[in-house]
Amino acid sequence: MPNAQDPQIHSLFGDISPTQSLRHEEVINIPPQDSLAQILADVQADPNCGACKGGLPLVFGIGPERAELMLIGEGPGIDDVQSEAPFQGQAGVLLTRMLAAINVARAECYICNVIKCIPPGERNFSTTEIEACRPFLLRQIWAVQPHIIIAFGALAAQTLLRSKKTISELRGQIFTLRLNEREITVVPMFNPAYLLRVAEKKREAWEDLKRVRELLRG
Repeated sequence: MPNAQDPQIHSLFGDISPTQSLRHEEVINIPPQDSLAQILADVQADPNCGACKGGLPLVFGIGPERAELMLIGEGPGIDDVQSEAPFQGQAGVLLTRMLAAINVARAECYICNVIKCIPPGERNFSTTEIEACRPFLLRQIWAVQPHIIIAFGALAAQTLLRSKKTISELRGQIFTLRLNEREITVVPMFNPAYLLRVAEKKREAWEDLKRVRELLRG
């Protein structure tokens, strides 16, 4: 999984002011009749995404084609290889429990990562590779049409919001991502894998989950 503290990650957003607003607007190009199946085919055929070539399997995403809640992580882990699905292993178990605590079934959510594969040697991704993946992620969001996105971890939140703030600075707030004419609520949270290592952050994660619960209730 990419290291969100890598200086290259922060240099990606070096032109963004630290005093960021709670809103990010972006215009993206969507191919006619775009779909998750078409996006997957485009990822597999993309000559610019060299990280996946010769590496471990592609972990594209899983869940219903339309979902009110979309979960976006940073990148796949070794536990995801066999199933080719994101958030497996102990982090996935914790994620399922977190969702159940706010009465959300995992199967109701569309789940994916910013990065779609593990590079050879499990090295960190370069900013060029992250930027190559980003348009596919935005197309996934457009196709799924979520009302709410949980961005798990710094890389996910930074990539969506074009922010160079840390996840500790971003979490606890509710952001709006506007893609073309659609507005989506983004809630940054600590990654479940991080919560397994730093249990004292679970209280903050619970506060963020309660925000998501209230948003889902409308």
